[in-house]
Amino acid sequence: MSNQFERHGLTEKPFIQDLQEGVLAPLLKRVKEDTSLDMEIRQEYINIYYRGGNLLEVSKGSKGAGYSAFFNPEYVPAIRPLLPSSRISSVSDVEKWLAQIPAIKNAMDLYFGKKRKAERASQQMVVYENNASPWAGGTDYFIVDIEYDNHIGARFDLVALRWDWDATARKLQRHYLPKLTVIEMKTGDGALKGSAGLLEHYQQWEDFFANPSHLDEFKQEMLVVFKQKRKLGLIPALQKNPNDVIRVADDVDVVFLLANHDPASRKLIAAVDEIREKQRTKPPTFNIRFATATFMGFGLYSQNMLSLDEFRQQLDRIAKKTA
Repeated sequence: MSNQFERHGLTEKPFIQDLQEGVLAPLLKRVKEDTSLDMEIRQEYINIYYRGGNLLEVSKGSKGAGYSAFFNPEYVPAIRPLLPSSRISSVSDVEKWLAQIPAIKNAMDLYFGKKRKAERASQQMVVYENNASPWAGGTDYFIVDIEYDNHIGARFDLVALRWDWDATARKLQRHYLPKLTVIEMKTGDGALKGSAGLLEHYQQWEDFFANPSHLDEFKQEMLVVFKQKRKLGLIPALQKNPNDVIRVADDVDVVFLLANHDPASRKLIAAVDEIREKQRTKPPTFNIRFATATFMGFGLYSQNMLSLDEFRQQLDRIAKKTA
């Protein structure tokens, strides 16, 4: 493994143990009871998101002593002096932070009212709808991570595990293997081209997945995170499923999840055609898909994942209706 590769995951002792029944247990309990919050696992620290922003980061303290809490003062600098000490060494310290969550949320609400982060907020909604909503058990995807970054070229909006909703798949029978899926989310038509456009993300995926060792490391890393999130109860939709995922399929899907596209705009057609032209000269090492909605929701279903050609044909049909 490359020394630069940042592998996400928490040590069993003390981090996971403290989240389950130790000093951090009240924090995990709050996250699981408050559907506006989302906890994500990093390399020996956790991020708690609210509206797609990092409400709180908790990491191991220096020299292994307790934990350290961090709130990003970018949201509202004035609130930082009012917050508890960053050092967490007791349940009482955690409870002081929990008591401040309403104030922190209010500060973030005011910040997001001025600086809109629609895409980040939508990412968190995707997590909720596929991991924790009342209908999440019937979707085909579970979100393993958001805002993934391994610091060697892979930066993904969301990482999901496709685990189809049917008896054979959920019981991992008949050689069925779940599949890792990387998702890039775009809200509106303004981000379809340029330095963060569809083609640029496609090229990033192409570079990363062309390296077999990077792909293997990524798979193992996400299996660890998925297992730990299940252990911590962060994927409620799988609470009654006793089957452990220890392997994933060899191939990987990459998905564009496009929200609020204006059907009268031809920007999306142009961006898709750039990728089609790219594929003609160099076939990809991954499967590219486009997510389509199930009656306006963010639930992800395998039947609604269209291939590049299928998606292009759908755009043609829409274009004819709006011509």
